[in-house]
Amino acid sequence: MSFREDLVKIVGAGKENPELRDSMQKLNKSFVFRVGSEQPFTLVLNTEKLDVIDGELPGSSATISASDDVLSAIFSGSLDPIKAFMSGQMKVTGDVFSAQKLTEIAKKARK
Repeated sequence: MSFREDLVKIVGAGKENPELRDSMQKLNKSFVFRVGSEQPFTLVLNTEKLDVIDGELPGSSATISASDDVLSAIFSGSLDPIKAFMSGQMKVTGDVFSAQKLTEIAKKARK
């Protein structure tokens, strides 16, 4: 399963779980993901929409770049995102602090 597929599952869990949906909507942000050589996609988390869409949404809070394996490991909880960032396995431009909150959402979705 690819990272994008994992992310779609997390969004689906948020649509079904009121507590998780509330956490996602409170972020009120969007995040562009650049995964290897794939086309970029955007995670949208706000009161109007919880979705993963093709392409880059202008004005996104942060852009996160890494390999599929690294992002999957981070969102599954097997790789610390700070270590991935500090070691250069993942790059984040823009609002780094909001991007950090994504791992908290992924953790809630795994429960």
